[in-house]
Amino acid sequence: MLGRYLPLELDTGPWTRKSPTLCSLLLLLTIAALAVLGQDKVEIVGLGRHTKNGENVTLVDNTVIANRANFDDLADCNFRKLYPDACDVTIKDDYIELRYNYGSKGCTVDLLSENKSNINTIKFTTGVRNPRGGDLTRCLDDGATFEKSHNNILPFVYSVNNTAIKRFNNKGPYNGTDACYNKPSCRGTNGKCMLRTFLEVSWSWSSEQVYAYTHLVGERVSQSVQQEQQLAGEMTFNLTISSASAFTMWFAKEKTFNATEDAVCVPQKDPIVEPVTWTITKGDHIGKHLLVFSLLQQNATFVYVDGKRKGSPGGPYCELFVQFDTANYSLLVVNTSATTAPPTTTSTAATTEAPTTGTSETPRTTTSSLPTP
Repeated sequence: MLGRYLPLELDTGPWTRKSPTLCSLLLLLTIAALAVLGQDKVEIVGLGRHTKNGENVTLVDNTVIANRANFDDLADCNFRKLYPDACDVTIKDDYIELRYNYGSKGCTVDLLSENKSNINTIKFTTGVRNPRGGDLTRCLDDGATFEKSHNNILPFVYSVNNTAIKRFNNKGPYNGTDACYNKPSCRGTNGKCMLRTFLEVSWSWSSEQVYAYTHLVGERVSQSVQQEQQLAGEMTFNLTISSASAFTMWFAKEKTFNATEDAVCVPQKDPIVEPVTWTITKGDHIGKHLLVFSLLQQNATFVYVDGKRKGSPGGPYCELFVQFDTANYSLLVVNTSATTAPPTTTSTAATTEAPTTGTSETPRTTTSSLPTP
């Protein structure tokens, strides 16, 4: 077939002896065609803009593990200059915390996993606190239903490439006309059929109880887990995502949720993004796994009024956060002291101090907003 792309006078037939020039040209065309075929699955992933091919990933040069001892040096002035839209990250001895505040543009982190039990499972703690200190009732909305939690909602996604993250941040889940499990019921919520969706956590309070929710973005209100606990200064729960159809939330108690049950706007099979990590094939971390995790901006999700979708929220009013146990994950960053230019994207810096409290300012972003790849 390659002969069709040659000048007519060079195509002398299959039995004619080819000139060295023609043979060289054929060889180059064959190599080029194979190279193009080999690039079909190449994707750019994560904050560092690493290269993923299939289930394998090659980290960019100078990707290192950040910890409490070296983090101040890694997140120096040069880092902040190269990555002006910094993500607000804290590293402690036992956890890595991502903070999400009013006006956040979203945030992506690259996490190294050495624990084989986490290859197809994602585990973290998520929570809420008042960024100005004091009672959570000052920033949570009053109401014991998911619809009352839209001012403190945190959408997130994992295990997808940077193109998908950008799409989710701007437009929410991918739509698919024939993807719905129950199209009439989906339309009844002002919803749209989705090829697949991602998750979000949110918070409200009522009668001295804090209510936590885990919900499928874009699905009807009932596609969520709701649990409550006695009001306290800071509230957290553990979340484990074990497949493309199930997750376990542990707030007041442990509860596993089957995302395919009663869903209307997603496919019956694999309605949420599958939790996977990718095998690192080169460098110091060869054989270990990369998890790309993103906190998405508010445009990625929806407000619900009387069970119907009504635009996007404008929060959060409280400070929301995610914590990864350092027994399971390490934070990867690009060492900017060894490079003079960042990857072609906005990136993530970090701070080692906790957020300032005790002020009465209007909620606003901290140093953080993470990359919109």
